[in-house]
Amino acid sequence: MNNTHHNDTFNISDLTAEQQKMLIDIRRRKSELLLEIQQLKDELGEVVGEMENMDSADESKNNTRAKQMSIGRKKFNMDPKKGIEFLIEHGLLSNTCEDVAAFLYKGEGLNKTAIGDYLGERNDFNERVLRAFVDLHDFTDLILVQALRQFLWSFRLPGEAQKIDRMMECFAQRYCQLNPNIFTNTDTCYVLSFAIIMLNTSLHNPSVKEKPTVEQFISMNRGINNGGDLPRELLVSLYDSIKTEPFKIPEDDGNDLMHTFFNPDKEGWLWKQGGRYKSWKRRWFILNDNCLYYFEYTTDKEPRGIIPLENIKVREVADRNKPHCFELYASGSDFIKACKTDSEGKVVEGKHTVYRMSAATPEEKEEWIKCVRQSISHNPFYDMLSARKKKAQKNNVHHHHHART
Repeated sequence: MNNTHHNDTFNISDLTAEQQKMLIDIRRRKSELLLEIQQLKDELGEVVGEMENMDSADESKNNTRAKQMSIGRKKFNMDPKKGIEFLIEHGLLSNTCEDVAAFLYKGEGLNKTAIGDYLGERNDFNERVLRAFVDLHDFTDLILVQALRQFLWSFRLPGEAQKIDRMMECFAQRYCQLNPNIFTNTDTCYVLSFAIIMLNTSLHNPSVKEKPTVEQFISMNRGINNGGDLPRELLVSLYDSIKTEPFKIPEDDGNDLMHTFFNPDKEGWLWKQGGRYKSWKRRWFILNDNCLYYFEYTTDKEPRGIIPLENIKVREVADRNKPHCFELYASGSDFIKACKTDSEGKVVEGKHTVYRMSAATPEEKEEWIKCVRQSISHNPFYDMLSARKKKAQKNNVHHHHHART
């Protein structure tokens, strides 16, 4: 190799193993610091925005451009599309997807949820903006977790499956483009990204009792690299990164990424009839991800009980003591697979064949039945993910000839 011309290019393979490891650590640390700086900048940006609002009352007219910018940001946070239109109209943004993307990526004084809404819209312009926005991220030499940390901090993922799918697809393509020798295809990257996100939930959400081990994480991702397995040390490093530090998610108490993704399908107070003693107790119910959780108080971190909606049906019932009743019952097996904590806080298996609930109004009852049924029948996001997983597990003949050596 002739180094005289290429003194600016540099090849990691020229280094000793020890130096390579050091370099990778330095790069990892650098990306962590850059992300921390970005997070601090964003928090500062919010404060500056609030101060602008306070000052703007007694401002003189000379500062119109800054004032219009400030108005544009406020409009954007209330209605992203209108905000962008306002900024373009007043010549503060040019009408190109690159310019709009750069504005969102800088994100000064912009609400992360509004950015996510705008990037998720299904139309040509917004989809081009999304591409350009993702292209502004540099994931070179980052392990997948670090890239995800950066990406998921830059906006807040919306809740709809279709939008999540488009945005994560874009992320996976960009990551693979910048790190060409890690995954054989983008589906693998996409599927693994969600495995990491779910791992984050199971490791750091207090209501998940069984924490997955690194071995479980590895076996969960068997075969997703075109039917082959990913290198063990890659998966271990991803696992360790998440275990050491959970994802930081914008505008969230940070406790559970899945609730950031899928806002609860429904939540509210219901009366629930006890199993052994048929007494009624008022409980706060949350329906999410094919599970029904109930809590004693809305502020409790830990649910009193969890009812997975597997092999369960729901029906209306009449009860002598309570109005607007419905119940969950096992279809097939005798007991419903559920668990609750007893008075000492121990987790015990439920011995219910049915769970009977009472709602406050007939409308509430109908709404609960409808939502539980929808949750039982399917969750569009998981359908998409499993389709993607099948694609990632297929042996792609083209890839195999020049799989990485």
